[in-house]
Amino acid sequence: MVKINEQTTPPPVSGEASDIYRDGTYLRNNPTLHSEDSSYKFAYICRLLERCTFPETSVCVLDVGGGGGIISALVCEKLAQQGLHVECHAFDLSPEMLAQQRANNRYITLASSDFGEICQQRYDLALLIDVIEHIPDNGPVADDIDEIARQVIYNIPIERNLLDWLRNLYMKRRYYAQQMTSLGHVHFYSYGSAKRFVREHHRPVASIFPDYSGHLLESDFPDYVVQRANQLRGFELRISRLIYWCLKPLAPWLIQGSLFILAESRSRPR
Repeated sequence: MVKINEQTTPPPVSGEASDIYRDGTYLRNNPTLHSEDSSYKFAYICRLLERCTFPETSVCVLDVGGGGGIISALVCEKLAQQGLHVECHAFDLSPEMLAQQRANNRYITLASSDFGEICQQRYDLALLIDVIEHIPDNGPVADDIDEIARQVIYNIPIERNLLDWLRNLYMKRRYYAQQMTSLGHVHFYSYGSAKRFVREHHRPVASIFPDYSGHLLESDFPDYVVQRANQLRGFELRISRLIYWCLKPLAPWLIQGSLFILAESRSRPR
């Protein structure tokens, strides 16, 4: 089991960077906790849930760094609608976010900032949605998840692509530094490196590269409306959606997006 500091807690970030989760900075920078994307992400997660197997009628879900807890609530509700008895455990560094998760997800029976406590449990499904890019030493954390969860669903932002490379040049090489400051990202993945990360720690089952540009073009979230109103950004989004539908094999290497991946544990029996 990985131990990052004097507690048994492997935080998404360490040292000074970890303070942005504990001191409320991350919540101030991202007050919606990306809830505007929850339905969009859940639609793709549902497609992966169809590939999941649950041999027992009782299911325990682990949500790691789950923000406002909306996605885990939707996942738990969907599993419950299938006739399963569902409970959810939440791990997060931020007490404020754990409180929001408890409020938004009625299936949560344990909400903890102590990863040692989490690692004493066993899970049928772990959710790591937009999490590993925040964790400096994320390999050992993934190995711990592999030991305690039979199945895991990741969403990993793909930020090493042609358009983001051009964006970084346009911003005089400040783009990735800005992502670190505002979002707490300490890793930036390409399509290939994201798949490789999951393959090194689990047994991949299925993956989806979603229509992220389409989501931004269609969402009525005010920030996305503002983005579309910007001539350059609006043009980029329209070109990105064209690439997504016309050049699908190349799209993950060319445009912004993320990678949803379902994987099985290599440590636990099938």
